[in-house]
Amino acid sequence: MAESERWITTTEAAQRLGVKRASLYAYVSRGLLHSERRPGQQESLFDRAEVDSLAAASRPARAAQPLLRFRGVATGVSSQRDGDLLYRGVPLADMTDLPFDRAAALVLGDPDAATGSLPAVPVPVVRAVVLLPLERRMPVAVQALAGSDPFGPDLSPDLVRSTALALVPRAVVLMGGDDRAGVTDLPRALMRSLAGHDGTPGGRRLLGVMLTALLDHGLTASTVAARVAASTRAGLPDCLCAAYAAMAGPLHGAAPIAAHALLAHGAAPRDVVAEATRRHGTVPGFGHFLYPDGDPRAELVLDALADLRGTTRLRRRVDEVVRVVADGTGRHPNVDLATAAVLHALDLPAAAGEVLFQVARSYGVAAHVLEEYGETPLRWRGREATG
Repeated sequence: MAESERWITTTEAAQRLGVKRASLYAYVSRGLLHSERRPGQQESLFDRAEVDSLAAASRPARAAQPLLRFRGVATGVSSQRDGDLLYRGVPLADMTDLPFDRAAALVLGDPDAATGSLPAVPVPVVRAVVLLPLERRMPVAVQALAGSDPFGPDLSPDLVRSTALALVPRAVVLMGGDDRAGVTDLPRALMRSLAGHDGTPGGRRLLGVMLTALLDHGLTASTVAARVAASTRAGLPDCLCAAYAAMAGPLHGAAPIAAHALLAHGAAPRDVVAEATRRHGTVPGFGHFLYPDGDPRAELVLDALADLRGTTRLRRRVDEVVRVVADGTGRHPNVDLATAAVLHALDLPAAAGEVLFQVARSYGVAAHVLEEYGETPLRWRGREATG
């Protein structure tokens, strides 16, 4: 987390804790919080992580909680500010101007990080990976590569970064039954593994925007799962697989699969929205508690979709579904609907939505794993409810 984001004002700290300002200073005098005064600053500043940790500890054990806070956790990988998503302080829209491999390296904390090398995978293993369901290939490919890497247990930051930059592309080509090293064009490799061809330049550009939009999103369920594993000092591949397990849920990485059906041509948009609501209790691909005014990731990807030739009919369908949901719920499309639209545009199956999520988010997960290696080991532990 950037230094400017670490500190919050007295007013914001009091709001987060639900107490009066006088109580804050009582916490300071008791050593529960500490504050700073800086020249030109009218209010004292408080450490955001300390305040959030105290808020979590002070909340009644049986109170309804929209989010379960294990403790205050600071991260510098990504942040949300004024309805925008930033990677390492860089707005998402600016990240899409970078080649994908450089954007991934920036998320990992070093835009100039070198890409490592990994040993070859036994041929029978390569052949076996392609026999698995599409959404199961990435975790198995990562473990296959880990099994061939004698340096996997080394947790030094530079080696973890270089391993991540090598591991993800190699896993992608392995999903397609290949084991080539030195892949630099990840969108092309993904198209080859998922569709059996390279795709068009415009399609690969769209896929690159999609992957960049999915690189990281803070302390999500899968990121936390990986950080818990990292706190035990598990190696990067095992931490990634902990994250993939959490991604497999229909409310997380597999969410685009349900949204995919909304954009299929045939049934009237109002009918498919009604059916989705009946089946899921909500409309997949719409609404996000962090972005009540609209998900910037969805906006960016759908704008990129408009630049791809031959998508007029698909974009009309997206607009119709968005209009029906807006009229009925007021919710805006989120990145899951945008992912579903990309799948339709590139003629990829619904299951590929989870794969895109696995591949892109692997870099953000690796960045969080690196952060966790710098924390006290085994710091994640739940607290039993009492009373």
